[in-house]
Amino acid sequence: MTEISRKTKQLATLCFSLFLLRLGFRAFGYDLLYHNPNDPSGISDLIEGVLAIIYLASLGLCILHALWILLRHWDQGALGASALLALCAIQWHSYDYLHHLAASLSIP
Repeated sequence: MTEISRKTKQLATLCFSLFLLRLGFRAFGYDLLYHNPNDPSGISDLIEGVLAIIYLASLGLCILHALWILLRHWDQGALGASALLALCAIQWHSYDYLHHLAASLSIP
């Protein structure tokens, strides 16, 4: 396994893990934390926002890495970079639906 394909797999794993962590927190952890009824947002919203920022940063890093591979090292990792871009696109387009689904699964 080349260094480029190893980095691509690590970034794909990181991005997918953060994707699942965000959905898992929304489904199982969001309602467990205290929320003052008079406040429009609580600690859960802050945690969800921080997770979103971390996820978007990793998603951007994955996209930049894949584009760098496709532009500079086509012969060494084009298939992995294309798969990474596909993974990023699938996650981006499915998150809204899955977020609403996870919110409906949460126990009040």
